[in-house]
Amino acid sequence: MVARRFKSDDSAVSPVVGVILMVAITVLLAATAATFFLGLGSENLGQNTPQAAFTFDYEAGSPDSLIIEHRSGDSIRAGSLYITVSGASTANGQHGFASLSGAPAAGSEITAGSRVTFSKAADLSEASVTLNWQSPDSDQSIQLASWEAP
Repeated sequence: MVARRFKSDDSAVSPVVGVILMVAITVLLAATAATFFLGLGSENLGQNTPQAAFTFDYEAGSPDSLIIEHRSGDSIRAGSLYITVSGASTANGQHGFASLSGAPAAGSEITAGSRVTFSKAADLSEASVTLNWQSPDSDQSIQLASWEAP
């Protein structure tokens, strides 16, 4: 009986692996490009979110006050902005009510240069303030700016 030796010929393996990798890369790039250009996977909220810059100017005193100013960017409807405060307390350690002065009427537009003074009857030195925008079309909100006490 004649023993046959099998020839080990691996020359075809490399091109096949190369073609499979090229096809996989092409499909991955096409899926990424389609997601980017067609906007698949992006929420409707991000499409109409206003782009605006705000500054915060803290003035310690009695009462403490925080001036929030719309510096630049899109105008925003006043009823869509909300201020959230955490970490502020009154003299007896309880959370107190704050007042807003210079706040525009609901429904009016807040444009660059608009400012509002947020006053607290106590200490803002440990407070954290966020300025949030809520879409009129949904219940979702996005944080536009934040301030941490110095």
